[in-house]
Amino acid sequence: MSQRLAGRVALVTGAAGDGAGQATVRRLLREGAAVAVTDVHERRTSELLQELRAEHGDRVAGALLDVGSREQIDGALERLVGELGAIDILVNNAALNVLEPVSRYRFEDWDTVMEADLGGCFRLIRHVLPGMMERGWGSIVNVTSVAAFIGNAREGPYAAAKAALHSLTRSVAVEGGPHGVRCNAVAPGIIKSKFVTKYEESFQPEVERTPMRRLGEPEDVANAVAFLVSEESSFITGEVLNVSGGWYMRAG
Repeated sequence: MSQRLAGRVALVTGAAGDGAGQATVRRLLREGAAVAVTDVHERRTSELLQELRAEHGDRVAGALLDVGSREQIDGALERLVGELGAIDILVNNAALNVLEPVSRYRFEDWDTVMEADLGGCFRLIRHVLPGMMERGWGSIVNVTSVAAFIGNAREGPYAAAKAALHSLTRSVAVEGGPHGVRCNAVAPGIIKSKFVTKYEESFQPEVERTPMRRLGEPEDVANAVAFLVSEESSFITGEVLNVSGGWYMRAG
């Protein structure tokens, strides 16, 4: 594989699970980047770091990070920059979802979802954007969801946060563009995970309505992210790349 990201430093949130975050970390490492692995789950983060360091050495650093915590973001960024250097690539992948009809949604759950899925992304961008602009290069990818485009009675706040993140993506693109900084989003459909695999039979109707006739793989998202942070997409910014196998097709 090419080393098109050699010399770049990336930070990926929600990176230690079995989904797109970990797949993205592995892809960026193969592309030559140094990668900061962050996740809220202590055991998974520790195990992944041990594995990746055995293969990639000091190109890997990590930190426990709850993206809904301002204090943790501040502390993690300071330590990770100290270990790897200034952040060139930010992948906002971490998110949470509380499934409940809007009519019964608890206010505290609304706050939790918004703080993690939108507020945390904003704070991480706010941390890294000035330095990227000063250095004249940077790429930010916000991992959102096709839920941002459609109505869903049980995940209204999650969908609202992701839709707002699309708007923030465009705002950052406008501000960063003159300084060599790009910001895009990837909106996945249904992506395989341990949870999805466990209930794969119940997802079969969605497979059948998907033109590609399969569920997404974590690597499908990672490949899209790798493209968007590379120079191969150097004239693309402010865009939302739908990665759903055609399950959802945007009208415009």
